[in-house]
Amino acid sequence: MKKVFLFLILAIPFAAKAGGPVITGGIFPQVIEGSSPTNNNRVEFWCWVNIGGLNANATYHYFTAMDTVGTPLTGNGAGLPVLINPTTGSIRRILNPSMTANTGYDSITASATGTYSGWFGVEPTGNFRFTPGTMLDFILMLNNGSGGTTVSYRLAASAFPITVMNFGIMSASPTQGSAVYDSLDAAPRNFICLYDNTTATGRPVNIAIVEDDSLYLRPIASIAAFYRNRVDSLPMHWGALIPNNLPNGIRALEERDFLTGMPIDTSMDADGIWCSGLNTVNMSSGNTGKFLNSTFMLSDTASIPDTTYTNFPTGFTASSNSPVATYMWNFGDTGTASTASASHTYLSPGVYLVQVVISTGGCSDTITHTVVVLLSTFIPKAPTLWFGVTPNPATDYISISTRDNDNKTLRMYDILGETILTRSYSGNNLMLDLAGQQPGIYFLEIKDEVTGRTGLKKIIIQ
Repeated sequence: MKKVFLFLILAIPFAAKAGGPVITGGIFPQVIEGSSPTNNNRVEFWCWVNIGGLNANATYHYFTAMDTVGTPLTGNGAGLPVLINPTTGSIRRILNPSMTANTGYDSITASATGTYSGWFGVEPTGNFRFTPGTMLDFILMLNNGSGGTTVSYRLAASAFPITVMNFGIMSASPTQGSAVYDSLDAAPRNFICLYDNTTATGRPVNIAIVEDDSLYLRPIASIAAFYRNRVDSLPMHWGALIPNNLPNGIRALEERDFLTGMPIDTSMDADGIWCSGLNTVNMSSGNTGKFLNSTFMLSDTASIPDTTYTNFPTGFTASSNSPVATYMWNFGDTGTASTASASHTYLSPGVYLVQVVISTGGCSDTITHTVVVLLSTFIPKAPTLWFGVTPNPATDYISISTRDNDNKTLRMYDILGETILTRSYSGNNLMLDLAGQQPGIYFLEIKDEVTGRTGLKKIIIQ
């Protein structure tokens, strides 16, 4: 994966309410997981928010929510706040948001110019607002910045509407998405922005937090199973929903800093089909988490002979570190094969360029090698083993002699090919007892276990 460094935080001004805080921009994903009236596939929603119009150096209590686009800002929306404290680094999931008890809110402190920027989260619930297809705004509730115990300001990121999607298996569906997860060399509590372009520009498709973020979700049954089992509390892992209607797929993963929101590095893929083989274009795997494996690099080998012979089956073998790799052989004479190991027979002598393409769909390797094909009449023949047999024909015994003392294996078989006896011995002489053998024609085969040479003679027992 090529890494590039980008330095851009989207900032679109909002119409400010005179004399009060306002969301001035940020980084907001395009989608949020949702299902109603029951939601047992929850995945936390994250965004980076820029706020202006705050009192200089004031500390505000806050909690978060989502609300339907266009809804008057008179209520506290829906969803469970996921509160981040930038000073301590703590992240908390809040069941009962409130400005009256510190268990129901967290705090942010404005700069000397009355601004604040940071990460905020919301957990989608089964509320009707999280019906797939609904458009939502991120909502931020603030107190008065001076210890107030009620909501004084409700800020909506109305320039960044977010589409609710649930998990589903319909490819190209505008209201369904699929689960992906990954493991990057990224710092805990940093965020991963997923883009459908290689420049990591515009609004990200979704945003995920890097584990271990200390937010222990594994025991919570309403959290999506893929996240509980394959992401939560696992170092450097992250997981997110991506739309099934995503014709470009995921093409960039941008890591952003927990404190500053600035880009750290970006991993890219040109076509949305990653080297691991995962195709993120118009997925249809629903809540079955698919491993993106963005750091995967293809590594392959092939065994191709230098020389072979006509009319002689020759073996070719390739292997890969990818379990989903495919293989396409071209033997240079119009012959092809599509398995890791293949056998091919050349009919004519010559010099052939053999090529195997090993592919995961997202990346590929090509290995080539020149093979010289000779006429079969040139196949070298191993010299035969000489041995003598006396007497022949024989009645009770035969004496076998060879020219060396190597270890040997003797086999005697009849004219039907059935083995009568075998014996291992060393030395250059052997007396073989034939008592009990029926008269007839037999064959005696001796193999020198050191040189590999084999000799064969016919013997007759009377």
